Amino acid sequence: MRICVVVPYDLAEQGGVKRHAFQLAAALRNLGDDVTVMGASSTPTDDAAVHVFGGIVNIRSNGSDNRLAMLTPPWRIRRWLHAQAFDVIHVHEPLCPLLAPWSALFAGKAALVGTFHAFAEKEELTPRLLRWCSAPVVLPRFDRAIAVSEPAASYARFVWKRELAIIPNGIATDLFRSTPQPVHAPGDPLRLLFVGHWRDGRKGLPILLAAFAKLRAQGVLVTLDVIGSGPEGREPPSIPGVRFVGPISEASEIAAHLRTCDVFVAPSIGQESFGIVLLEAMASARAIICSDIAGYREVVGETNALLVAPGSPELLATAIEQLAASPETRRAMGEANVLRADRYAWSSVVHRVRAEYVAALGADRLQAAS
Repeated sequence: MRICVVVPYDLAEQGGVKRHAFQLAAALRNLGDDVTVMGASSTPTDDAAVHVFGGIVNIRSNGSDNRLAMLTPPWRIRRWLHAQAFDVIHVHEPLCPLLAPWSALFAGKAALVGTFHAFAEKEELTPRLLRWCSAPVVLPRFDRAIAVSEPAASYARFVWKRELAIIPNGIATDLFRSTPQPVHAPGDPLRLLFVGHWRDGRKGLPILLAAFAKLRAQGVLVTLDVIGSGPEGREPPSIPGVRFVGPISEASEIAAHLRTCDVFVAPSIGQESFGIVLLEAMASARAIICSDIAGYREVVGETNALLVAPGSPELLATAIEQLAASPETRRAMGEANVLRADRYAWSSVVHRVRAEYVAALGADRLQAAS
């Protein structure tokens, strides 16, 4: 099949939806499909399998910066899609303005599949109204829909009233693979890793930094690496033991950082539907401490991580200290996480996604595509 995977967010930045889309595209190519990723990007690309548009504008919503193709001329999207004659167009976040809706409206004869990623415990009024108003125009054009988790499904069902398949994010096991725990000499610190755009308050970095300061004041030996972007124009704070690495767009580089850490920490305060970063840490055989929120619980389970109440530096510090004192617990948790992550390997997840494409095509269009 000729497939177009549409990503509405800036492809030049790291992000879970972007990693999902690129790894899905790679898995589909392994099955013999011809796949192009189409999206917005603040930088050009020389990848022949990626087509990008400009016109990016940053929109604050759901506790995050969202760099979206708001100003891309719709006639350019229409002209490009019609020239490609795709069999399937797979749109991630179908109602995310404006690249995703334009792609759906200009899909032509292609089968349309949408994937819903977002979740919010309490949605703000403006985005809720926008979803409610745009859904009757955009969503009837879709043949099938997917949600990446039960929380994402509950969020999507406000606007999507038809059958909704729940298919989780996948993990690229060739990149994120089990590696031995780092060897510690006496006096070596516990190495913590945080991955996320810390400009977004919902990612909870201030909570982790407060817990970190508490531990250091108590004499617990810890260091922390922070991967991600901060607020534009603002330099990261200078904190002894904390290294701000900056944003990393390549999954292979994030995998390399996971191989050198002891504990992966995800202190998000909410609005997370899944947590791809948790899955990557699990596949890398790392111990995990994360917030006890719906999207994270579904990924890690109750025994594969230390779950702490969101927003509490004290509880987070206690959990970190617990793992610092027990290399055996870290090792056992890492081994259990690898086994749990296996069920999310793209080699199996991709077949479930592709089955939705086949169902969306239907008998007549499938025969024409072949």
